[in-house]
Amino acid sequence: MPRGTSTQVLESTHLMNTAQILRESIRILLLHSTYFHAISIFLFSPLPISLFISHFLIHKFPQTPFSLLKLTDDLLGQNGNFLLPNILSKALDIVICLPSTITFSLLGRAATVQAVSDIYSGVSLNGTRLFTRSGLVWVKLLHTSFWEFIILLGLFGAFFATLATLPKALVFLFGMRTGALCFWGVLGFVGIPFCVAFAHVMVVGNLARVVSVLEGECFGFDSILKARSLVRGRLHTALAMALVSNVGLRLVGCFFEFRMGKGMSLWEGPILVSMYSLVLVLDTVTNAVFYYTFASCNWKRRRANGDPTLSGQRIQVYMLVTMM
Repeated sequence: MPRGTSTQVLESTHLMNTAQILRESIRILLLHSTYFHAISIFLFSPLPISLFISHFLIHKFPQTPFSLLKLTDDLLGQNGNFLLPNILSKALDIVICLPSTITFSLLGRAATVQAVSDIYSGVSLNGTRLFTRSGLVWVKLLHTSFWEFIILLGLFGAFFATLATLPKALVFLFGMRTGALCFWGVLGFVGIPFCVAFAHVMVVGNLARVVSVLEGECFGFDSILKARSLVRGRLHTALAMALVSNVGLRLVGCFFEFRMGKGMSLWEGPILVSMYSLVLVLDTVTNAVFYYTFASCNWKRRRANGDPTLSGQRIQVYMLVTMM
């Protein structure tokens, strides 16, 4: 089964499925492993280090303050106390990981997307140029991430406000004696749409960061709208890719917690940080490849419709051609 790498113009590209996107992303990583490994070490590694520090603190200090238990009782009732440990762990993760998330992680995503863009444009990779260009687009990525945070904040606010008010309203209106039944019923009814909406926001946010890097004048809320229009009709592919990445990240995190409980050796920490960083790089590469499949499809559609603004435009892409 001979394999070869060929350069094809935009007319010959097509929308790839999840497996093809992952295969193309792994091919890119393997062909240019030195640059992507450097990005994972110097730019992505501070994020998993911060995350593992957060897990270490939660493991060493698992007690929940009594004041927070009482506040949860007042808002959600006794049935809401099971949510509190997860909420506290996520809040601690956000606080500790925020500095590295808005600095090193965004720079790493920018450098990775720029590297994929250079590969698809036939430009030889240069580490200094990648780091310089990633610094130039950092503000745009920060603006886009801010709008994603605002949307997520509104989503979580609506979710917890519903959990805090709707069960009590049902008890009051229908005279139900078991508030627990109302709480679990509302949680099941609201939880599924919340999870779907949360996954949608995360997928659109990942693609919006790619748009912010590759399209000069499109960033912030505009890039989120652009990403939402791109992902329409291909949401299942985007969700499948996000699921693969999240499973990989979660497996590394679970293995860290398991080894920490059993007694982790000194050499295991750097290996886990490297694994987590490489999954972040792979996630960013897959989103960049995903963007280019949409770019090719939209270009061909607009050209078929006779769009005059496309005259003379070409986007070079590298694809792995497998001949059976």
